[in-house]
Amino acid sequence: MCLCVLLGVAWHVIFPSPHPPPTPAPPLPNDPPATPSLAPSCPLPATAPCHPSATPILLTFVRYAITRRESIMDNEIKWLWRTTQTEDFYATYTISYQLTLATREPLLEDHLRQALTHLFRKVPLLRVCFGKRDGEMWIREMAEEALDFEVVSNVPREDIRESLQAYRYDLMKGPLWCVKLLSEPPSSPVVPEGVDMTKFCHVYTLFLGLHHGITDGNSNMRICGFLVQILEAVLGRKDIDDAEQLGVYVSDERTQQLQKEYVASLEADPELRSKVVDEIQSRYGKYSLIKSTFKGVGEKVAKTGVLEMDLDADSTIAFIKRCRAEGVTVNSAFIAATSVSVVDLLVDGGLEQDTYDIRSDHVLNARRYWAGDTSQYLGCHLLPLMPVVAKTPRNITGKFWDFARSVHQELQKKFNEGGPLLEEAGRHFMSANTDFDPTFQYEFCLTNMGNVTNLVTEGGDNLQALHVIRTVAMNTVPCTWSILLHTFRSRLILALTYNTSFVNSEMARKFCDGIFYRIREAL
Repeated sequence: MCLCVLLGVAWHVIFPSPHPPPTPAPPLPNDPPATPSLAPSCPLPATAPCHPSATPILLTFVRYAITRRESIMDNEIKWLWRTTQTEDFYATYTISYQLTLATREPLLEDHLRQALTHLFRKVPLLRVCFGKRDGEMWIREMAEEALDFEVVSNVPREDIRESLQAYRYDLMKGPLWCVKLLSEPPSSPVVPEGVDMTKFCHVYTLFLGLHHGITDGNSNMRICGFLVQILEAVLGRKDIDDAEQLGVYVSDERTQQLQKEYVASLEADPELRSKVVDEIQSRYGKYSLIKSTFKGVGEKVAKTGVLEMDLDADSTIAFIKRCRAEGVTVNSAFIAATSVSVVDLLVDGGLEQDTYDIRSDHVLNARRYWAGDTSQYLGCHLLPLMPVVAKTPRNITGKFWDFARSVHQELQKKFNEGGPLLEEAGRHFMSANTDFDPTFQYEFCLTNMGNVTNLVTEGGDNLQALHVIRTVAMNTVPCTWSILLHTFRSRLILALTYNTSFVNSEMARKFCDGIFYRIREAL
């Protein structure tokens, strides 16, 4: 049962906002009592978490919605800013996050209603939508408080994820996010070290879908953390103050200003300008080796395939320690292992060379180039894709860490010179090439968020966050695959999302298995 419901309620949290929302409406005098649990009491031993079952929530929400609607209909619409190039580019993608949670007490419908209400009221990013103003697309605040929420059961997790990848938000009214709670736990939930499942025996899977045009991975992981902490407070029966906001929603004006500065620097330095333009032009006419080698292996109708893999905690910790000892980042070593796995796949496909130019593109957080403390800023703050070419040997035996160091040096050079900003500035001096678009001719794209444990948080006395994974829809763009990588609670977590019109599930499995094989081989 999917419904769009209007909200109320309150909480205390971390970041004060310079623009607090309107004072929340008081609770209704005849609100119904707490509704039945989504899960029964837990009589099972530690090895068998309880299995919750969904119960209807329609009457509770609809009555509350009508009352809140009357109190906010007359508010004047607040226009925020005209959509930027960044927001327009990433609006193509649909992203979803999957949180596995364990609680001490059964999760009640009323707990969820309260938590999602607070989340809406406390996170400014979640209260916006799009609107046309003077013929241009703008981001504005929603005219009504609304929540898109659904409790489901007896549905495979893959089906829920697939539905989110094709989700269509009401762009002009909002909300631009939705929540689906699967009231049945995974059969074998990942249990981080130190979590006593005899105490946290009620396991749930929560799906969070978001429109990429208003948000990015950093914001999304923070939102997951906000939700974890709000649920913890609700379950702990703590007072919550909605007037205090979580984060500050800002446009990418700082990034646009930086871009202008890079254009000015190239105007003043003809030698650097020529070098940057030559590097961009060197990619024209070069097609993806994966696409060229594996022709006709995909499906006629493009879909998004997803493959999830975790590296166990012991191997993850050992990998991180080895990277430090070898003088490279985990990111650089992972790119090296992934590049080698691409070569292994190409050799299997019949393309045999001594070395291969493996191009990988990287999604960077624009905040890394902003001045000052950026920890509170929410929004879509991503830079254009940053291409990096690694000359990858076919025979890597005994040479992996030397190769990883060469990848590391190239990456650090790109990072330090502001790679994506510099390249985008270079395009300012080039005429458009309509014959060939090199944008999606990479062998893989990587979005690595590093350790997100502090962003998502681990939970508290009443709730534990066991696992988090993120995916993105790839069927709308002409690319092969994208890797979404992060570490949570000492585990390296990978989601490979791929376009089924270019690659098939067997290739995806070989690719991921190869990455993890190369990592373990290098330990």
